[in-house]
Amino acid sequence: MTGQQKKEKLVQELMHLMSGDIHLSQSVVHYMDSTLAVTSGEELADALLDPDNCEAETAIELIFFPDEGMQEKLEPVLSEIQLTEADVSEIVRLLSQKNLQARLCFPDQGGNAILPIPETAIRQMAARLRLTRSIPCQIADAIDQSLPDVHSANLTRIKLRNARISQSDNQIGFLCELIRTSGRQPDDFWQLLDLAIDLLEQTDAEADMYDALMAHKQFLIKAIRVAEKNQQTLASNTVEALIMKGINVSAIDIEAAREKIDRIDRISVAVYGRTEFLSALAPSGQSVDISDKEDMAAIRRLLS
Repeated sequence: MTGQQKKEKLVQELMHLMSGDIHLSQSVVHYMDSTLAVTSGEELADALLDPDNCEAETAIELIFFPDEGMQEKLEPVLSEIQLTEADVSEIVRLLSQKNLQARLCFPDQGGNAILPIPETAIRQMAARLRLTRSIPCQIADAIDQSLPDVHSANLTRIKLRNARISQSDNQIGFLCELIRTSGRQPDDFWQLLDLAIDLLEQTDAEADMYDALMAHKQFLIKAIRVAEKNQQTLASNTVEALIMKGINVSAIDIEAAREKIDRIDRISVAVYGRTEFLSALAPSGQSVDISDKEDMAAIRRLLS
């Protein structure tokens, strides 16, 4: 299949997705009810297409915001093609010429409404789908070799396509190793991958990721200690009294922070074969490498 044929196939897939049934979530329906104040499907279509209605643009964005389910249907095509900005502009133009209509399906058998799809919605969806973003061949190979099924492989590609990272050599190497060592355990893998992407988005592209992981672990440990101290203080004081004293009451979820520390340790062991027992947790102030299952279990017991 040529590049042009693949592009035409992508256009057909997008036409099918956008002009089919779009099942609205309760939150989108609530937003439209509270801002557009319409009583019928016809009024809804008119309100959404009204250029003078400042709320309509936001509603259109919410309606056509691509979720992972939609992205998964497109990923087999996107994984085989490299698009430029010029290609995306052409795709938007072709779709805009089709006079597409979507059927908006309301939850709980609330009926449906036919909506002509404006060009702005097509352009916004194309931008959010990150059509020009490609998965580096090293990561693609690691995905193909390590993930157990097509769904897992596609979902991993989607998460990386959506990630706000530069895909530097440093980041690529880190992600490849995480996928190879953890990809065959899907239940744990998604939690580790989501945390890894989140940390990559907050870290310089050329930074040492092991140091970044340990720095974030140290931050979480300190946050837990502050939250525990605040809990003790709150036992004998009201929040208002502490605020009057200028004391900042931490709102961190201690259990969630401990779970994140556990995942940091698992990522570190998976990618680097080690982690550190940081001084904030060690009574003796020592720092030791943890590289086997027994040591990891000890850390988890300490944090639980």
